[in-house]
Amino acid sequence: MPSIPSHQARAKRVDRFMAFAISSGGLTIIGAVLAMLLFIMKESVPLFLPPQSKSLGTLQTGPAGGAWADESGKAIVLMSRTEGVRALRFPEGSALPAPGDGPALPWRSFTPLNPKGEALVVGADGRLFFTRMAWSKPAGENDPAQWTLDPHWEGGPPMGPVPEQILHFRLMEGSGLGGGSALRIVASSPEGLVWAETALDASPAALAWRPILRDPSLHATAAAWSSDGQNLFVGTREGRLLDLAPDSGTIQSSAEFSEPIQSLGFALGQSSLLVGGAQGKLAAYQRVRVNEVFQLQAFHAFPRLEGPVLGFQASQRDKRFLTWTPTSLAVDHLTTERRMLSARLAGPGIAALAPRGDLILHASEATGAMRLWSLDAPHPEISFGLLWGKTHYEGYEKPEYVWQSTGGTDDFEPKFSLVPLVFGTLKGTLYAMLFAFPLAVLGALYTSQFATPRLKNTIKPTIEIMAALPSVVLGFLAGLVMAPLLERMAVEVFVFPFVVLLLALVIAPFWGRLSLPFRNSYGNGREVLWMVPVLLLAIWITSLAGPWVERVAMGGSYRTWLQSAMGVTYDQRNSLVVGFAMGFAVIPIIFTISEDALSSVPKSLTSASLACGASPWQTAWRIVLPTASPGIFSATMVGLGRAIGETMIVLMATGNTPVMDWSPFNGMRTLSANIAVEIPEAPLHGSLYRVLFLAAFLLFVLTFILNTVAELVRQRLRRRYESI
Repeated sequence: MPSIPSHQARAKRVDRFMAFAISSGGLTIIGAVLAMLLFIMKESVPLFLPPQSKSLGTLQTGPAGGAWADESGKAIVLMSRTEGVRALRFPEGSALPAPGDGPALPWRSFTPLNPKGEALVVGADGRLFFTRMAWSKPAGENDPAQWTLDPHWEGGPPMGPVPEQILHFRLMEGSGLGGGSALRIVASSPEGLVWAETALDASPAALAWRPILRDPSLHATAAAWSSDGQNLFVGTREGRLLDLAPDSGTIQSSAEFSEPIQSLGFALGQSSLLVGGAQGKLAAYQRVRVNEVFQLQAFHAFPRLEGPVLGFQASQRDKRFLTWTPTSLAVDHLTTERRMLSARLAGPGIAALAPRGDLILHASEATGAMRLWSLDAPHPEISFGLLWGKTHYEGYEKPEYVWQSTGGTDDFEPKFSLVPLVFGTLKGTLYAMLFAFPLAVLGALYTSQFATPRLKNTIKPTIEIMAALPSVVLGFLAGLVMAPLLERMAVEVFVFPFVVLLLALVIAPFWGRLSLPFRNSYGNGREVLWMVPVLLLAIWITSLAGPWVERVAMGGSYRTWLQSAMGVTYDQRNSLVVGFAMGFAVIPIIFTISEDALSSVPKSLTSASLACGASPWQTAWRIVLPTASPGIFSATMVGLGRAIGETMIVLMATGNTPVMDWSPFNGMRTLSANIAVEIPEAPLHGSLYRVLFLAAFLLFVLTFILNTVAELVRQRLRRRYESI
């Protein structure tokens, strides 16, 4: 057997090594892309996991007419007429120290503790007290065994004629005498609904109760003060929800509820009024301004419960709230209308929701036992419908697509619609491609088919160097230079293309009258050089015509004309600026690939076309362009993908306002720019954090779909023209 020369053996070993290295590198890249995709999906999937709840058993607590869970979830406060205020350690149920002071026992009446741990108590002597639960504990001590309940009692005015039941109260900071706190109270009495106001920093005489709802055809069953205490919402046995002015007793607006109203409450923020019916109906209402008049509007509905709704309690972390009836309780989320927990009860009692919304309590009136449930719902404000559908948010007259992840207050309702971001991505890409595609493709067609070799060797490298410009530099120039310049010369920019076209039509006949030797020597292949003085002349004419057009046709101000004639507001950083800047980033990609495709068309095709009598332009348009269409389409798709994923230009050249408007004079926010803006402020594993990963997944999917469609179309075009 003949031996293989050493240099051939070495070459084979090198070939095998290089084949292994190249294959390994390709597989590593594919694996890395798949790993990134899997990681993005892993961070996004928890958004759509259902809430988890479980029963934590029962505690024997004795009679209780009110319950409140501490912020930490480690202690529970109970209230009863005979024992006053008690504190228990959770989950052991052991008693915690509590002071013995407070209103004289047994209490005549009291209100259930609200989510802030506040209540009104009428002592045995008929005096009214306001209390707020607090804890006295050593600094840094997290063991409830070392805590002491320290409720603060304020007030003490005589109640006067004690009403049947206190329905609701509102503490108004800085509204009392001397700038102190004041209470507004609404109660039911044999004569109907009554209300009173008292200052906590004074010792007034007995409360003066004033009647409201003087209409004998309406019978009030529930009442609740607005957040500022200036309006009183009243539910009636006739199924009407009323918005009253308490001082005058006039009905400012009303809404139909379709069944007797049993209970009223508020979600976090005190803007959304929760309404419960005598037959288990649940809905949320809000006051909205319509034609300069406030009206009550039903904007959320929830699954029905069994039996009359006895009460509500809201979480202090998000828009979830607790509702209970004599036989069941449920936890719903206001924004998504999503039911996160539903449980059966053995009998009537009082229920409470921990401030974090992760612990639910129910104290039975009959047995004195307290049942407890845990609720794990880390992303209740997210649902598929909220991400992709119109949602009715607080303060909005109708359902809309809105992205607003943060607000100025803790009770802000986050809005995570991805539709404005996808819309902004498509809008920015559209304007960029409208600017880049015709310039890049026509420029590539001229360079490959008409320009002289020397001019081609100058133009192509120059445009390719544009691809090396960092996008942050383009964004900087667009935001700080181009946007103010376009604002000052917007009319001139729109007039310029028409002036260029007019000059071309005027000058073109003169070009045909020049001698053939001159055109062959200085014209053919150098047409772009002759356009330079034409463009300079067009710029000069436009600088003169622009102000005249603005003065004559637009009344002297194009911004005022846009607002009055078209209802469009001109933003300095708008879609046109983004389109120009992003177009400069996309042009080199489309130009380079298109020019290579056009230059690769066989010379035999162009020669045959010219030999048959076709002009160079006819040859380029009807032979070269269709033959190179697969490559041009690929170039367009690559440029489109570049525009979709662009971040810094959009971030710096537009106002980043997530609005859905095709107007070129307004800005937008894209998926990629939104990720860059929001990710520094997103809490780890929070809802915003995971929604941003979902946006990244959408970008990945959009790019994958574009590339797949591009390849399918390219293959089809290639098969169509390969026989030419």
